[in-house]
Amino acid sequence: MSERLEVRRDGVALARLRTVRNKLWVTYSEEVLDTVPAGTPILSCSLPVRSTRTDASAWARGLLPEGQHLAQLAAVADVAASDTFGMLARYGRDIAGAFEIIAEGDPDDISIPSYHLYLTEELDTEIAGLATTPLAIHDDSELSLAGLQDKMVAVRVGNNWGRPVHGYPSTHILKVDPPDRPGIVDAEAACLRLARAVDLTNIEVERCRLGDRETLIVSRFDRVELDDGTLRRLHQEDLLQALGVDPSARGGRSKYQQAGTPGPPSWWHAADLIDSYADDARNQLHQLVRIIAYTTATANADCHAKNIAFLLEDGRIRLAPLYDTVPTALWPGLRDTAALTVADVSPMSAVTVEHISSEARRWGAPMDDARGAVIDLLEELLDAVHVAKHDAVIELVTANVRRLLDGAAA
Repeated sequence: MSERLEVRRDGVALARLRTVRNKLWVTYSEEVLDTVPAGTPILSCSLPVRSTRTDASAWARGLLPEGQHLAQLAAVADVAASDTFGMLARYGRDIAGAFEIIAEGDPDDISIPSYHLYLTEELDTEIAGLATTPLAIHDDSELSLAGLQDKMVAVRVGNNWGRPVHGYPSTHILKVDPPDRPGIVDAEAACLRLARAVDLTNIEVERCRLGDRETLIVSRFDRVELDDGTLRRLHQEDLLQALGVDPSARGGRSKYQQAGTPGPPSWWHAADLIDSYADDARNQLHQLVRIIAYTTATANADCHAKNIAFLLEDGRIRLAPLYDTVPTALWPGLRDTAALTVADVSPMSAVTVEHISSEARRWGAPMDDARGAVIDLLEELLDAVHVAKHDAVIELVTANVRRLLDGAAA
């Protein structure tokens, strides 16, 4: 195995990764150092450009799956699950965002990306095997996706689906219903349709049955098809990566806010990043308020720091489209405690319009502006709730919106 990994965009090496004393360090290329101002976020807000090496361990680990899926993929790669360098050397060519991570060496030794078109029965088999083969990994797969859910990536080719080979950019994510909580993919599809109706996401949603599994197909917001038919990767990172927090810390619970503590992650930390790196911070903070209101209305207690992301381009950030919007309140066994508290309020069912406004005021947003943004979003949800096409979601969102609006009126 090479001693260093190259971080490439469009075939150009912008940085190198190397393991030293059990940490993964990034060093920017001379070209970047000569052309990009110091302090500019290129890979991550947590890894601004500087001439000295920077600890990139937390950002890099955020590119990999979690829990049992991580352990299973590590076994396939014949490396330890804690060996982030080894995992990215094996799976780093098609990751979230715009970069490819490839072992440094002779370019002629790197396999050419391509895809294998699925036959219908092949795709059914892949879906059926996700519990034991995370991300439907094959010997020629060089891809990774964060998270715990059973899912895989695929390439849309006309009306067909393909399997990415040697890091070919995937275009869609396929998620299957968990056996212990049937109906989640239906509910998530409903909430994504609703988020699209109120301009909080641009993700396209499809529902189908593959094999014997209910499946949700969502378009990747970090991939775009150009006019000539080629695919371009857009750079993004989740909030935990942007804050430089290790996803494995606190027993894998670092993506959740610790109630009553000032440390990351929190909505305030997301707002602080926007203040620091967004061109239109005022509009982006307005959008963040709408996201909190939407999350409250849809009762998504699992909106944690890996389910909020930023798009990065030319050293500036903006909020990414919403994804992973599951109305957890529909499953009594799931948490009611908000993954990120709102004005220190933890139970989702206790959050009010005034709490959301107070949370925004902590960021420096005027109370009246924040309150107006919340009220507008809630009224938009009432007008659009029918697009969810899911009775339980419509009932849940309608009841929550009316609770919030009635409380605001009182």
